[in-house]
Amino acid sequence: MGHVRTAGTLKRSLTLTDATALVVGCTIGAGIFRMAAPIAGRIHQVGLVMAVWVIGGITSFCGALCYAELAAAYPKTGGDYIYLTRAYGPAVGFLFGWTKIFTERIGTIAILGFVFAEYLGFLLPYGPLGTKAVASGAIVGLTAANVIGVHVGKGVQNFLTSLKILALASIIGMGMISGKGQAASPQPFWPAQLDLGILQAMGVALVFVLWTYGGWAESTYVVEEVKHPERTLPWSILWGLTIVTGLYLMVNWVYLIYIPLSEMGKHPLVAAEVMRAVWGPVGGTVTAGMVACSAFGALNGFIMTSSRILMAVGRDHSLFSRLAHVDDRFSTPAKALIFNAAGALLLVWMGTFEQIVTYSTVVISLFFAMAAFSVILLRRRDPGTPRPYRVWGYPATPPPRREEATGRCGGVPSAHGPQLTAHGRFH
Repeated sequence: MGHVRTAGTLKRSLTLTDATALVVGCTIGAGIFRMAAPIAGRIHQVGLVMAVWVIGGITSFCGALCYAELAAAYPKTGGDYIYLTRAYGPAVGFLFGWTKIFTERIGTIAILGFVFAEYLGFLLPYGPLGTKAVASGAIVGLTAANVIGVHVGKGVQNFLTSLKILALASIIGMGMISGKGQAASPQPFWPAQLDLGILQAMGVALVFVLWTYGGWAESTYVVEEVKHPERTLPWSILWGLTIVTGLYLMVNWVYLIYIPLSEMGKHPLVAAEVMRAVWGPVGGTVTAGMVACSAFGALNGFIMTSSRILMAVGRDHSLFSRLAHVDDRFSTPAKALIFNAAGALLLVWMGTFEQIVTYSTVVISLFFAMAAFSVILLRRRDPGTPRPYRVWGYPATPPPRREEATGRCGGVPSAHGPQLTAHGRFH
């Protein structure tokens, strides 16, 4: 172990718009087009369905607020790898990095490549071998774009994120104005009582909802390429998650006014059924294009951020030191990008990635919880570290300490640029 010298430097070229687009683009994948069915299979009241999506948004906001403080206080590439290493030591950080990269991240890239290829197959039919070839081509092409420069990667991300928002807005807008929808609550809107069985069903449904919200922390992985990270990172997370939550709630309401909740569980691709009701047969084709576009955008975002996690691990651990290299010509972690692509391609052609990702989910969730808790640990351990942003609703927020009163950590402006108060507002 030990710090590793790397060639080249990362350039701060990402704006608030770029970072927010990364958050939105990585969060909105294929989940919002598919998860309504398994949720409806467990919850049978419209009010509870909407409540689960609200709870998922609030829960994600709690995690986002914690990450916003950590990102502003420790603005180094690597995101939660940096926070876990600082709070719990290099061994925990290394374990997280290993798990994150070699199971969840490479597996996610492979899965998104497959989802993109499968839905593109609705428009341009090809067989199973063609699906793998198209998935591989998407991974290779987007990796090459991100190797060439972050300006190329961010351009692709911004464009695809715009298309995603347009796709969801189209479903919402057309669903609302077509007049073909019906009442969203043919059955009781709310159960007479919340018994244990209903609460357990909501808990399972919440797992699906939280998976769909996953991706809000992505901008923390590229913090060294963000302009004014002490301001930009917190707002990119909060703005991104606000946009996503609003879109999710509205699109789920449209689902509910077109498909009875009792029938929704029978339609895995609910968005396609809604668009078919609005447009007729062409609706299914349009939806396939929407999902393919959404998966492609998420794939680009995860390719970009995953390489930065590997780069951060390589800086601290000699085993991966070569992967921390920053290319002199392109100012990107080219070797890390290529390494991740190679791993994802291997999984695509082996076809065993689903089990790997499934098994890693619980472990990764534990690391997320540990990262959020590190806000408390690091406030106590590093009281002198400037914190341009402080999480809202911090448990038993302590009164200002001496270093805060002098502008080192609190709401008083300092040499570190625009600051945030203890309640999350900028000065």
